[in-house]
Amino acid sequence: MALLEQKLARVDLNLLVSLSVLLKEKNVSRAAERLYLSQSAMSRTLQRLRDLFDDPLFHRTASGIVPTEKAHSIEALLPDLLQKLESILHDDDFSPQTCDKHFSISLPSLTSHAIFLPLVQAINNEAPAVQLSEYSAKMSSNKSLESGFLDFAIHIEKPTDTAFIATSLGKLSLSIFARKSHPLSAQHKVELADCLTYRFLELNVNEDSGAIFTNPIDSILLKQGFKRDIQLKTSQLSILVELLKSSNTLLIAPSFFIHSSTYKEELVSVYQFEQTDSNMVELFLLQHQRTVNSAAHQWLRDKVLQQTL
Repeated sequence: MALLEQKLARVDLNLLVSLSVLLKEKNVSRAAERLYLSQSAMSRTLQRLRDLFDDPLFHRTASGIVPTEKAHSIEALLPDLLQKLESILHDDDFSPQTCDKHFSISLPSLTSHAIFLPLVQAINNEAPAVQLSEYSAKMSSNKSLESGFLDFAIHIEKPTDTAFIATSLGKLSLSIFARKSHPLSAQHKVELADCLTYRFLELNVNEDSGAIFTNPIDSILLKQGFKRDIQLKTSQLSILVELLKSSNTLLIAPSFFIHSSTYKEELVSVYQFEQTDSNMVELFLLQHQRTVNSAAHQWLRDKVLQQTL
């Protein structure tokens, strides 16, 4: 039986890099551009990959190329493999000034102005070549973190799976927001019960199949014997804010939500929840074990913590 090293010696590891890019782009031309190759060279690389794995790997469609089941099974292994290879080759030489990695992070949309914008500014100052992608939080980010689609996620639930590392970012105090001309804004003393006579807006959280999620806001209200009447759920923050500004609906959000220059001129906090542990929502920074030994990921983790703690 041939040794593992003997088997791998016949494999060009660059092919795995090309396959990873093809799986992400699902387009031969874009993959070629990303790897600084001609389209004909990329096509030859794809043929070598097909010969290596004895599988078509992709089928052409009108919108691009679609991975085969074999390609999907390889895709599940590639992020961890490539991450480990990069750690071996480059982590000792990591420098933010020269880092050109792409990072992806998800976080609740209602916190994006307070967390993500300062993070981008801090990274631009220290690592101008770094690329960032931001995604709205899902009910569960485990699969995306495990597959490598996400590098980090900011979430309100702490995973029980030991494959994930959760770092507390602290607890958020909550407020109820309304337009400045809302009847409650003119009321001398506003009680929670007063707010619950109005209907509410809520930002939708993207669903993952099989994920069970209970909004902590509903749990906080239930402990006090209240329940919101939700008029509308939307995944678009801009739509939510426009409706909030043009109606008597209310929004429960982190207290710092009003600090955004985009909203502070038109919205007002009409009620603040008491800042006790039972009335606050804890945020966690999540990452998968595969990124623990990456100096680049450790650096970004530190940047996130600096913006939030």
